[in-house]
Amino acid sequence: MLKWQTQEGYTNLVKDLVAIPSITNQNGEMLMAEHLYHILSSLDYFTEHPEHVRHHPTPDGRKLVTAFVQNDPSIKETIILLSHFDVVPVDDFGEWKHLAFRPDELTEKMNAHIDMLHPFVQEDIKSGEWLFGRGTMDMKAGVALHLSMIEKAATGHFKGNVLMISVPDEEVHSAGMLAGVSVLRQLQEEYGIHYITCLNGEPSFTKYPGDTSHYMYTGSSGKILPGFLCYGKETHVGEPFAGLNGNAMVAEITRELEWNIDYCEKFGDEATPVPTNLIQKDLKDHYSVQIPHAAVTLFNIMMFNRPLADITAMLLKSAQEAAAHLEDRLYKRSQTFSKIVPFTPKKEKINVITFHDLYEHAVEKYGQEELDRRENLLQSNNPNADERELTIQYVYELASICKDLAPMTVLFYTPPFYPAVCSSDHPLIQMTTKQVIDHARNHFKNELNQVHYFSGLSDLSYVNFKGNARDLSTFTANFPLLGSRYHVPFDDMRELDVPVLNIGPMGKDAHQWTERLEIKRTIEETHPLIIFAMESLFENVKKLAQK
Repeated sequence: MLKWQTQEGYTNLVKDLVAIPSITNQNGEMLMAEHLYHILSSLDYFTEHPEHVRHHPTPDGRKLVTAFVQNDPSIKETIILLSHFDVVPVDDFGEWKHLAFRPDELTEKMNAHIDMLHPFVQEDIKSGEWLFGRGTMDMKAGVALHLSMIEKAATGHFKGNVLMISVPDEEVHSAGMLAGVSVLRQLQEEYGIHYITCLNGEPSFTKYPGDTSHYMYTGSSGKILPGFLCYGKETHVGEPFAGLNGNAMVAEITRELEWNIDYCEKFGDEATPVPTNLIQKDLKDHYSVQIPHAAVTLFNIMMFNRPLADITAMLLKSAQEAAAHLEDRLYKRSQTFSKIVPFTPKKEKINVITFHDLYEHAVEKYGQEELDRRENLLQSNNPNADERELTIQYVYELASICKDLAPMTVLFYTPPFYPAVCSSDHPLIQMTTKQVIDHARNHFKNELNQVHYFSGLSDLSYVNFKGNARDLSTFTANFPLLGSRYHVPFDDMRELDVPVLNIGPMGKDAHQWTERLEIKRTIEETHPLIIFAMESLFENVKKLAQK
């Protein structure tokens, strides 16, 4: 008997998954992987084919889960169902934190304190059709939908194979999917199958408060995290003009980059957000009356299809403009001060370079062996360090031994890296999305809207990589930890080359304490819509092959 095809069965499944506190990098992630393996193994198909449901280790010891349904070995066409089972922390729940993973009790508590909630939230609570709790929307509902699809596939419903992959760590580094890419390649070779689409189950995100539209995504935004290490000149606070404050340097860069619309990309009526600062600090580890001569700033930059080499050139130009502004302001203020305290002002020149430039200079001065020793020592002494902090410390160390370049601003990149992906022009996706939109309109009176780039980050970034090798090299050369502490399987990503599609449930307030899922529409509309989309994908790939 099928368990997850009705509203009651599906709702109980979502609550069951939400009850496991699978916060990224905490023990619950491992519990969730074990639980998914257990409930998948309980299906009759996997009792008969136990080797088709598996755990796979990630390099850091966590686990991802795959489940493969193939009713006819002669059929090679396979749809990948992609999901992540980790969730963000629950500190935002405050005194209700203990209820974050208990949807029924959390909803009762919200009902009892409904007046403290936003009117939009009050309206949803009163409807009785929303399920509250961490992970209900992002994305235990999507995991549950995919489990339901696997259950249906096991009955022989689809005219093709279905491979579910559910991973940890999407919310931080996507370490699960970075390992999962190689797993998908291995399974592809082992079973001799052909992936026709990677269908993700991320929820439909609202674009503004009160938005009731339902979105289907045919791509996912990219992201890079560039940093600027500013290394000025030491001086005592009694002689500020004898040095150059690193904080002043990074502040000028932030002024140049924050909200800079030149970095926005457009695709139709879609646009990437403006850059925004994520980390900014000086690198002094103690108080003293020496100015902080070194500081760092990191920025979030989203992208569609702009070449990485072009973004690097833009970032260097912004840093050069910031340096020029600071040089002029410093000189003018030192001239003014020289009228009070006689001295001869000197105009500083700030070198703007890339990490690659700094690295090559350090190799020339100290040799490759010495730089390798320093990097190995830094990594071995900091095995659990945050990758961004470790990157900053390494760039700072190289800058410290290359003071002949100071004052300097060094551009570098840190994890994570999400390539942009878009399959809107792929024939199979074009044909299928049109049918899905028509089906939603005709059967559910639902105006499903196509979005070319999922505005939140997703693991779809890693299954359809089109990066040009020459363009990519300008990026990787300035990414200190790439290949040592942080790995991106570029070759496997290129080999997969799977078109992407995302159809997920309606939800609101992801990463907020009012996170919720519209449970009724999910089972009545999204569930059958995904079934229709999968049926259409299998039919359409055959039609295209016959043309």
